Parts: sequence; structure tokens; C-alpha cells
Amino acid sequence: MYKVEIPIDRLQQAAISRRQRLDAERKKRIFEPKTRVFGIDVKALDEQLRIKNEIKQFDHDRDAAYGKEFVPTPYPSSKKMDADQYAAYTNQILTLMDDQTAAARRSHLQKMNEFRQSHQRQDQGRDFDLIDPAGLRKELPARVGDKDSRCGVSGLQVFEGEDLGAPQRTGAQKEQMKTWVKEELWEKRCRDEAEAEAQRKYEEYQRNVAARAAALQRAVDDAKRSQYKADNAFNQSLAAQKKQREIEEKERTLQQNTQEILNNLNGVFLTETPDVTNIKGGHKVRVDLFKGITPQQKQEMLAVQAYQRVQNERKREEQQLEEARYALQQSNHHRALVLLEREKARLAKQEAIRIRNENAAKAVEDRERQKYLNTVVYTNPPTDAYFSQFNTTSR
Repeated sequence: MYKVEIPIDRLQQAAISRRQRLDAERKKRIFEPKTRVFGIDVKALDEQLRIKNEIKQFDHDRDAAYGKEFVPTPYPSSKKMDADQYAAYTNQILTLMDDQTAAARRSHLQKMNEFRQSHQRQDQGRDFDLIDPAGLRKELPARVGDKDSRCGVSGLQVFEGEDLGAPQRTGAQKEQMKTWVKEELWEKRCRDEAEAEAQRKYEEYQRNVAARAAALQRAVDDAKRSQYKADNAFNQSLAAQKKQREIEEKERTLQQNTQEILNNLNGVFLTETPDVTNIKGGHKVRVDLFKGITPQQKQEMLAVQAYQRVQNERKREEQQLEEARYALQQSNHHRALVLLEREKARLAKQEAIRIRNENAAKAVEDRERQKYLNTVVYTNPPTDAYFSQFNTTSR
């Protein structure tokens, strides 16, 4: 589509070389105890992050340049469109496609120029060190570290017992110690906060329990006071009734005594009244002067006895009805309690059946899962070759 020559082989070879170099550096960082114990190479990580971000940005720009799809307006029906309209519609589509192609070409050329400015500069050439005007300033010093291969025995640059990396190693150790101390302080603060939160929740729970207990105790005390007041009022009413009965009994006794005194004063024994068979027109008579009752008195006595029998029978029937009502009420209460107990037992039985069925289903599911793991998943036990493949590469 574009008449631009891209050195595909050289780019691929450069990418492969870069990956091999990064993999070698990664192996050196992983398998070298000094680098692994003292820390990581921050500059290398930053460089990797920068390269990764550039690759992501390059992929994003490439997708944005080539991945846009043109979505035209809905194609109108040919039956309702004449030749001019169809030509205008076709021209619109071709114009949009040309614009999209031109935009993609411009974007690609811009990315190519940016890539050349970023990765194909003169200072990145293979022979740039021969024509570099600042080459002398960029040359390495006579000695770089304790393991400089350029320093031989005759150069008197390396001596036994020297440790030029001691300050850097000490600084790295101090930074590591600071990091460890910060982590320990953070963990301790997290533990303290968790313990404080747990203590606060426990104290809040204790306060809630104490408040509920106090509320229950107040309710019990209020109920006791109410019951005491009711009992006291009932006892006072019983005492008042008893006192009223004693007063009435005393008055009745006084009246009887007064009546007895009057009867004795007005009796025949003292007044010699001729009519001694009837005392004050009542049914009492003098026994020593009594000669027998009259037919009228006999009829009155029979009538009174019949009235008393009727009253006794009515009282007996009322008592039987009251006992029957009480028995019926007791039977209804007992039946209701039996029905409640049966309903409670039925619900408990249903709940037990449901729980048993759920447990049985879970047991079957667990057995099926264990069977699947034993027969399908874990059918290939690891061998020595599986464990010997670890710690051989950087990946």
C-alpha cells in the first residue's frame, strides 16, 4: 500500500538481540546472590518500564492508524434513488475512503520519522564511536571497580584487600534496613489497629449486653413492683371487706341481742300476754304452751320448704353449668396446646428432613468432586523430571 522500504530483517534481528541481552541480564540478576540479596537494579527496571511503555504506545498508535473502520450511512433503497443520487452517494463513500487512506499514510509516515529520530540517530550508529567528537570524554577511566578486566598485575591498579563497593553496599544495606524497619512499624501499627478495633467491638458488645441485661432487670423490677402494687391493692380490698363483714356481724349481733332483750321484756313470761302461740306474728311459738300448728301454718311451712328446694335446685344447676363451662374451657386450652405442640414437632421434623437432605446432597456433591479430582484431575503424578526443570532459566 505504501512505497516505503522497511528493513524487516534488521529490525527483527535487533529485537531478538535485545531480548537475548535482557534475558542474560535477568539471569545475572536472578542467579547472582549479591544482586538478589542486596537489592534490585532500579535503573534496569526503569529502562524496561520505559521500553514496555514505548512498545504499548507504538502498538496503540499502529492500531489507531490501521484499525479504524469506516461505517457509512445506511445504503438507501435503489428503488427510491435515481442515478444522480446514487452517484453522489458513491462519491461520498469514495471521498471518505480516500481521506481515511491519506490519514493512515500520514500517520504511518509520522511514526516512521519518529522512529528514525528516536532509534536511528547518528549517535546510535555502529561506527559512531570512530567519529564521536566527545569520544575522549566518554571513555572509561583507568579502573572501574574491583573486577575490571583491563587492569592487570603490572598496572598497579588493583590491590588485595581493597573494597571500592563498600560505600554503595553499606548504603544499600542501610536502605534495606530502613525498608525492613518501616515494614515492621507498618505491620505493628496494623496489628495495634486491629487489636484496638477488636477491643472496641468487644467493649461495645459488652456494653450492649450490659444494657440489655439492665433493661431486662428494669423490666423484671417493674413487673415485680406492678405485681406488688396489685397484690397490695387486692389485700387491702380483702382487708376492707373483712373489716366491713366484722362491722356488719357486730351490728347484727348487737341487733340480735337487742331483739332478745326486747323479746324477753315483752314476752309472756313478764307481761302475761294471753296470745302466746304466736310471737310477734312470726313462726316462733312458746314450746311450753304450744298445742300444735294450724293448717294455715302447715301450708306456709310447706310453701317455704318447696321454695327452698327450688332455690337449692337452681343453685345446683348453676353450679353444674359453671363446672361444665370450666371443664370445656380447660379442654379447649388443652386441645390448643396439643395442636401447638404437634405443629411445632411437625415443623421441627420438616426442618430436620430439609437439613438431612441438604447434607446428603452436599455429601454426594463432595464425593463426586473428590472422585473427579482423583480420577480425572490428579491422574498424572509428578516425576523427578517435573521438579528438575525449575531454577534452570530466568523465566
